[in-house]
Amino acid sequence: MNPAHLSSLKLDALALDALPARERTDAQAHLDACATCRARAGELAALRSHFTVNVLPRTAPALRRPPAWASAWRWWVPALATAAVLLLMLRPVAGVEPEFGVKGGAALQLYAHRDARTWKVEEGEALSPGDQVRFRVDPGGLPYALVVSVDGAGQVNTYHPYGGARSALLPTRGVVEIPGSIVLDDARGPERLFALFSREPLAFDAVAPALKELAAGGADAIRDRTRLPVPAGAQATFLFEKTSP
Repeated sequence: MNPAHLSSLKLDALALDALPARERTDAQAHLDACATCRARAGELAALRSHFTVNVLPRTAPALRRPPAWASAWRWWVPALATAAVLLLMLRPVAGVEPEFGVKGGAALQLYAHRDARTWKVEEGEALSPGDQVRFRVDPGGLPYALVVSVDGAGQVNTYHPYGGARSALLPTRGVVEIPGSIVLDDARGPERLFALFSREPLAFDAVAPALKELAAGGADAIRDRTRLPVPAGAQATFLFEKTSP
């Protein structure tokens, strides 16, 4: 590829928000001004989508127990390898058969950024106050999403739309990276997220009582509960721990 253009590797890293801040800004500015790179970025996005929709369903059974070394993979792998990393990112809700990209089921994945490092967060992983966290979801074909949380300090929050009163309409019905990020506070202990998907907007007021009941159960209840008794068409969950740096 012409060195004046962005490489496939960099385009993939940009799409996954895996570049350092300055490099990300420069790459995005180039992409905004360059029709050739925008077209290539579209081709790579289509490749990832094709892999998820057409290849993953035939290979998922062999990937349900990824090797231990899989978590060491980094964002800089080439385009096809990036598609494979996406498979390893798809962790199901506890007790539910893996469905991310296979049967149209809902899923939620976290990515964290600290200093110059960006990484995929593993279920139950310890994060620190001040870490920036982003979300990627598969809404299972449903158009609205509400991402809420409950933590060990008894706090309940709406993370998407941030501080919002009801679900937000997603831009597409495939795998979506939710814009923006949150900065973790200093409340120690477990924090569980629920991504709630629906055909019509779901009010936070309809969800808050279930979150508060879960918070009242303490840290163990937060770690153990994987579903909320709320009127969502589909839901996914993710647990992490907040500890000192």
